[in-house]
Amino acid sequence: MDLFQLTYFIEVAHKKSFTKASHSLHISQPSISKGIKALETYWQVQLFNRTGKHVELTETGAYLLPKIEAIIDELSQINEELESPQYFNSGIISVGIPPMIGSTFISPFIHRFVTTYPEIKLELTEVGSQEIISSIDNGTIQAGFVALPINTDTPYDFFIFDQEFLHVVLWPGHPLSDKSELTLENIKDEALIYYPESFSLHNYIRSFYQKISARPIIIGQTSNWDFMGEMVRTKLGIALLPQSICNRFNSTQLKTIPLVEPKIPWTLAMVWKSRGFLSHSTRMWVNSFKEYYKNPRIK
Repeated sequence: MDLFQLTYFIEVAHKKSFTKASHSLHISQPSISKGIKALETYWQVQLFNRTGKHVELTETGAYLLPKIEAIIDELSQINEELESPQYFNSGIISVGIPPMIGSTFISPFIHRFVTTYPEIKLELTEVGSQEIISSIDNGTIQAGFVALPINTDTPYDFFIFDQEFLHVVLWPGHPLSDKSELTLENIKDEALIYYPESFSLHNYIRSFYQKISARPIIIGQTSNWDFMGEMVRTKLGIALLPQSICNRFNSTQLKTIPLVEPKIPWTLAMVWKSRGFLSHSTRMWVNSFKEYYKNPRIK
């Protein structure tokens, strides 16, 4: 029995698949299968029930999982404490950032982080919230930023650092542009500049339309808020955007009006895996971000 085999066990247990665990750990599937078999032989127990490509923990496996996770976490902590300060401040971390979040909220923190820890190599990937979850799941990134809610069965830790509400964006002269506030009922028949499917807002906003027995009339989709505003300015349709994004628009070219019934929150969080090994550079990133946003802007 060795630590690698224990790590294989944890990953297969969470992924419920040898194939997915192989992709996540960048280890061949035969090696993972061999490692699990070695553990079962060592303990003389069966850890998984195998049905085709799908696997589930046995009762014994479910009993052992939290104990083994605790062992791995403790050993990871010990290793970090024994390493030199030079090692602490080096490494690589890959972070996923949705386009709308990065420029508004994350850029100042990134500048502070790379200035404080110049030996840590930071790799940034621009993807939507749902893609961030799958990327963390398969190991291509270690942390990311999402707009809640997200759909996942995998255990993650979240740190909410901002919450605001969506506003309606229209062009001056639009029949509704003189209103001080709007409801979803007011705009349900308006053509809408919308979000791609990879954005959590795509399905989230639809759920509010469904509550009033309506469907958004989507005339175009983009992940670029600046382009979204430009399409509204040229009268292709209206948009629903967070207040902080609306504040960037030229008020002579675009009109932004609060959506009050219902209020649709835009909740931003950093997310990372809550189980298994986290590299020191990832821990540094997470802890530094939590310190930077120790007073979240929640409305």
